[in-house]
Amino acid sequence: MRYFCVSRPRLITLMSMKFRLPLAILAVTPLAAPLLAGSHPVAAMIIRSFFSRLCHQDPARSFLVDGSPVAVCVRCLGIYCGVAMAAWVRIGREFAFRLLAAALLINVLDFACGALHWQGNLPLVRLLLGLLLGLGAGAVLFLPPPRLWWEPPASAGGAGLQAN
Repeated sequence: MRYFCVSRPRLITLMSMKFRLPLAILAVTPLAAPLLAGSHPVAAMIIRSFFSRLCHQDPARSFLVDGSPVAVCVRCLGIYCGVAMAAWVRIGREFAFRLLAAALLINVLDFACGALHWQGNLPLVRLLLGLLLGLGAGAVLFLPPPRLWWEPPASAGGAGLQAN
């Protein structure tokens, strides 16, 4: 007997759909700061102030739009866009964790190589590595929770548990 109108997988899907649009907006918000710098400087300052707590905002490591740097560095922009993309894509549980682990390892290696001055400023590489890290983190974030031990498998549909 079911007491809820919405099944658990459907509820999880509805909840993740609720976060898709805000995440997509958050991913492109850093791009709005340089676009608003000339016409609405207060709005641009508010956006930069918000993202200053999340990113170092080094202008040398940021893309320039209309001659003004984006509100976050290239890697952070990739992470935000990757998380927003992960909200729209379904990835399996095991692959999501492996992707996150590999992306973390590659980003740590890239950071270490930059700190040791083995490489210069490579914005496209940082963007792609950030995108990979954001995709892995978002895939893990949006995974449906594991089935609880008292719940019947989704394929059984509860048909085998009915009392006579």
